[in-house]
Amino acid sequence: MHRPSSSETISPRQIEAFKAVVEAASVTRAATAMNISQPSVSRLISSLEQTIGFALFERQKGRLLATPEAMLFYDEIQKYFYTMQRLAHTAADIRTLAVGQLRLGAFIALAIAITPVVIRRFNQAHPQMHVSSISTQSRQIVDLITSRFADLGIVDPVSVTSAVRIERQRQFRCVCALPEGHALTKQTVISTAQLMNENVIGLQREFMSRHPSGAALYDELEPNMRIRVHQSIAACAIVSEGCGVAIVDPFTARHYASHGIIVRPLEATVPFGISIISSPETPLSVAARTFLAFFDEEIETAMQSDSTIVPCG
Repeated sequence: MHRPSSSETISPRQIEAFKAVVEAASVTRAATAMNISQPSVSRLISSLEQTIGFALFERQKGRLLATPEAMLFYDEIQKYFYTMQRLAHTAADIRTLAVGQLRLGAFIALAIAITPVVIRRFNQAHPQMHVSSISTQSRQIVDLITSRFADLGIVDPVSVTSAVRIERQRQFRCVCALPEGHALTKQTVISTAQLMNENVIGLQREFMSRHPSGAALYDELEPNMRIRVHQSIAACAIVSEGCGVAIVDPFTARHYASHGIIVRPLEATVPFGISIISSPETPLSVAARTFLAFFDEEIETAMQSDSTIVPCG
């Protein structure tokens, strides 16, 4: 047996032949299992012995016996094959979203209205995936994305900076939320003039002032804003108590439609924007891309089923 050279490498075919001979205890049976000729198996074993520098088999009384060194080598090969099988299973689990996690951040309006439905659909399709969702202000979600504590962020476009990558960006028209039984529920579209004598639950000025007509509407209605809140969800809750009307995003309004409010389109254009962001430093995972696809589908479903959800422009 010659001294092995550091330049010689063991081939997968040599390993396959060696494993087959050990397990079959016969070159003939190993050749059958590998679907090659017996001399080919013998050559592979011989070349492997030359490569590693020690004998693998001995013949005693017509029997082919693996040497103790061969069995030590075989034990390591078994570990190798087990590792390869485990890697194959892991790759399949990653590909099919059977393992891993998806970390989300969503600003309040979408955290209650659209995101829960998308999470449900994602969970039903991939029940073994772990999903975590944080509901907070858009600026904090941007921080989560830039520090890589979240994979996707659903935020107000005003908070988006150059430090993040925009995956989706949409704008929809805000709507008017009315208490059940209110006189304006008889109208199909609510005009500015019809709101002038109403008690308006007011949101922050920046919510309405992103479009000239929205800013003008805010200025006209501000004297009527005796109750002020920071979120559409709070405005809808107060409207449901019969305390007034509110201009809110269409998704929160849709969510509250079964909680004592009636939703009508606004004549004036008050945009409500949605941006979905990620880190530009990291490619999107399969899980994140799958979530985005479900999100797109849910937005389309909402638009088809609710005539008050209308894109801007």
